[in-house]
Amino acid sequence: MNKLPPLFKSITFRVGATLLVVIIIAELIAGAIWYHANEEEKKESIKQTALSIAEGALDTYSYFQSLPVNYRHLILSQLRESGGTRFFISINDKYIPNNTLTSFRYTPWLIQELEQELMSSLSGVEEIHVALTKREDIRVFNSAIRLNELPEIWTKYSLVLGELNLPILVMQIKMSEQEWFYIASVLPVTFSSLSTPFIEQRQFIFLGITSVLLMLCTAWIVRKELRPIKSLAKAATLMGSQLVVKEIKEEGSSEMKATVHAFNKMNRRVRSYIRDREMLFSAISHDLKTPLACLKLRTEMLDDDHTRLRFEKLLNEFELLLKGALQCIRETDIHEEPERIDIGSLLVQCADYYNRHKPTVSLDHTTDTYYVGKPVAIKRSIYNLVDNAVLYGEKVDISVLNSASYLVITIRDYGPGIENKLLEKVFEPYFRAGEQDIDGSGLGLTISRSIARSHGGDLILNNHPERGLVVELFLSRDV
Repeated sequence: MNKLPPLFKSITFRVGATLLVVIIIAELIAGAIWYHANEEEKKESIKQTALSIAEGALDTYSYFQSLPVNYRHLILSQLRESGGTRFFISINDKYIPNNTLTSFRYTPWLIQELEQELMSSLSGVEEIHVALTKREDIRVFNSAIRLNELPEIWTKYSLVLGELNLPILVMQIKMSEQEWFYIASVLPVTFSSLSTPFIEQRQFIFLGITSVLLMLCTAWIVRKELRPIKSLAKAATLMGSQLVVKEIKEEGSSEMKATVHAFNKMNRRVRSYIRDREMLFSAISHDLKTPLACLKLRTEMLDDDHTRLRFEKLLNEFELLLKGALQCIRETDIHEEPERIDIGSLLVQCADYYNRHKPTVSLDHTTDTYYVGKPVAIKRSIYNLVDNAVLYGEKVDISVLNSASYLVITIRDYGPGIENKLLEKVFEPYFRAGEQDIDGSGLGLTISRSIARSHGGDLILNNHPERGLVVELFLSRDV
């Protein structure tokens, strides 16, 4: 699965993209409402205009039908010679086909409406044909010749309306078996009025300009509001490795100021905790070690050997517990700065150390692996885990899994393993699941898990299906 680029994950992009989608949806809804209203209004306007022309055509048809047959052609000749008319009238022997404009949405609807209106107004008429075409495509007379191919005296002054290029409405009415009344008129509407686009070009331009301006303003506002969040994230990241960071400037919205204020308050408490912890560590180191040394000295001066041995054993156990507690504090301390660690080299050194007498530790990694963390703490964690594996399992296999999110070091031994109910309990201080006569303080796993979690990871134990214990050390790369 491909990961999204960092830009797509940012809140600026997400807010901007969401607003853009909302704007587009709003524009589409507004466009649909405008389109519906404008379409009905435009269709009604075109229909009324066409019906007005149709009424004039009906009057002209009634006039010619009332004339004697011999006078009809005389009147037609006078009309053509007068010129300057928006009409072209003729009486033909047959129906003359004209190409209808099919590229405009309202054309079929308008033709149907006009044919129905004419049929309802003229009773007894068998056929009526209506067409809507361009001036250069109109055909006239029985020969179906183009209007532009006629003599100039007819073409120049017929079907004109100034310099405008307008649609031509052609109506043909069957007068008898040998006569078709032919009338063509300029329809005083533009070709663009015959079709309504869902969103016009100017709306696209307006939408684009509005979207760009809104995106820029949104990006500026969001970046300004996110500035304290970035500072907060940076401080939180540093706190994960240092625990002591500078206080963040409280700015931005009231909610952001409250969040930063709470973080600064927590930061002051952590600093106070660190200070108290260091004082406790110093007190334990000084106030307990000194009387312990005095007790040991006085014990050696006892005359009774039995009593002296008992006191020495108790003091040694107490000293072991004290050293373990101090070691736990020291190894999980946070004063170390993160550095780039060569994990491969570190594991090789660890294997060489435990293989100095006999082959015990085997490595299964082929490439160099690097990790940014606390070098001494990481080394202590790995050595603690390998030391336990060697101690309880004799033979150890180490493998490394490297990913973009985590570095996973797997340590498998071939010992007896641990009871499933004790897999979590062994992380408790001083608890040991193995033989009680094996040397150790019982703090190794506690220290190792604390180090792993301070690096944003964890330490997980599982019994191998065949034999032994599998230890997985997770180290996060996001810390």
